[in-house]
Amino acid sequence: MNKESRKCQNCQQEFWIEPEDFDFYKKIDVPPPTWCPDCRSMRRFSWREDRTLYKNICALCKKSTVSIHVPGSPFTVYCRECWMSDKWDPMTYGRNYDFSQPFFTQYRKLMEAVPRPALTGTNLVNSEYSHACQNVKNCYYTFWAFSTEDAQYAWAPLLSRQTFDSYVTDKSERTYETLLSDRLYRVKFSYFAHDCFDSSFLFDCVGCSYCFGCVNMRKQKYRLFNEQLSKEEYFERIKYWDLGSYSKLEEAKKKFKEFHLSMPRRYADIVNSANVTGDVIRDSKNCHMCFSALEDVYDCKYVYFAGLDSKDSYDISVAGDLSELLYEVSYTVRAQRVKFSSGSDNSINVDYCNWARVSSNLFGCIALRNKQHCILNKQYERSEYETLVSKIKKHMDEMPYVDAKGITYKYGEFFPPELSAYAYNESLAFVWYPKTKSEVLEDGLQWRDPSERKYSITLEPEKFPDHVRDVDDSILQEVIGCLHRGACNHTCATAFRLTKEELTFYRDMHIALPRLCPTCRHAERIQWRNGFHLYKRKCMCDGTKSHAYDNSTQHFHGTAACPNEFETTYAPDKPGIVYCNQCYKTEFL
Repeated sequence: MNKESRKCQNCQQEFWIEPEDFDFYKKIDVPPPTWCPDCRSMRRFSWREDRTLYKNICALCKKSTVSIHVPGSPFTVYCRECWMSDKWDPMTYGRNYDFSQPFFTQYRKLMEAVPRPALTGTNLVNSEYSHACQNVKNCYYTFWAFSTEDAQYAWAPLLSRQTFDSYVTDKSERTYETLLSDRLYRVKFSYFAHDCFDSSFLFDCVGCSYCFGCVNMRKQKYRLFNEQLSKEEYFERIKYWDLGSYSKLEEAKKKFKEFHLSMPRRYADIVNSANVTGDVIRDSKNCHMCFSALEDVYDCKYVYFAGLDSKDSYDISVAGDLSELLYEVSYTVRAQRVKFSSGSDNSINVDYCNWARVSSNLFGCIALRNKQHCILNKQYERSEYETLVSKIKKHMDEMPYVDAKGITYKYGEFFPPELSAYAYNESLAFVWYPKTKSEVLEDGLQWRDPSERKYSITLEPEKFPDHVRDVDDSILQEVIGCLHRGACNHTCATAFRLTKEELTFYRDMHIALPRLCPTCRHAERIQWRNGFHLYKRKCMCDGTKSHAYDNSTQHFHGTAACPNEFETTYAPDKPGIVYCNQCYKTEFL
């Protein structure tokens, strides 16, 4: 089949379906998509909660619980322990399929009936305010962590200890403000850093120790803003950059950002991979339009966070781990032939389900475990199940769901964003596809205004002592105002408190106290990585000089401009110097 142009139902922009895409859709027996890749990604993320927590009451045991669901929502919410227990049976909520209503209307009714977990996760010790974690201890306000201890305000720390304010940092200890990094020790304010020790302010550095403000360094020591110093000179000059002082820390942030923009960066963060396009790709092959594809991802397309032996899948968001033939799924692991679903694991042949676990042949089910041949949580014989599923797919085409914008949803579309259990600004879609409140409401989606404030700010951020050494323990009793004061588009909490462990960490690591709430800090941190769109660009190396940067050695194209072109997540209007792989390696490796 030839390459075909389509018009996205949602954004009305043109997108292309390649011959290999048609082959994949035929293999898994689904129609081609009617939404473009970016809109499909946004739609899936709109069904996943981000980092907003509430106090709620478990509808089963009646105990107070921390929850991802706002009190008063139309959903039945159980605490983590009750939801995971055998005290209830999701099959009791089963119902017959109603051919007089669209499928998605019926599914939303089932969502409101079947209990939902306040929080998810397994084997959590002293980590009440952590969600979607496995094997964690002493973690606070931490999400998607695995085998991690003593973490706070962290998103997806893996096999780490004492990592504060981090985003996807693994195998690390005593780190602060790190992003997409691994194997770090005593490292602060570092992004895309690997195997580094006792350093601060790094970007795309590997194997560095005692470095400060460095970009593109490999196996270096005693570097200050890339300048090579002796050991004695380094420690003498580093005294100026006292990060325990807030004013000095802000000066360092400003200088580092300017220095980082003056240095060329790679068009993409791709390591040990072949025939791939996208960004943040490791040890993968034959993957296109993939963003955060890590460790043995093969023959995949439109991937947004996946890894650990994922194969032959399209349109997946946070999925993988020994999975294959996934399509339009989120948070799905160890699964095969799972489509239009979220939160599934160890399951096979599942369509339009949430939290399908160790199950097979399910359609439109919620929270089923160890089940087969079920539709809307009702049990069927195999032959009856197969006949009914065929009829439902046909019915979905003949009586599609139509949302507030007039978009139709037939079989082959992921769940409509307007039916999500989460407001848009509380979902992961808001993180990667931010919109204003008016834009969200215009799209017919939910927007959650901040809850009524039940606290009074007792300490404004401007009244902090400048240096962390001058802060006493009484600050633990203060309600601290966020410097943004809700004026940003980060779902600012407007105020926050410091934990005892956090204060101890700042003192030990010699870091000035933050003036922003954790939500705003998280929003600013992830701005260090690009979004999920590829732009066709040309290498910016002009020969001997590239804008404000002078090459240190001759490149393959001599004094002429580099002819190489590539696809990159760096937008053309974004500041900075972007090099192709050849020019980058010649200059820095």
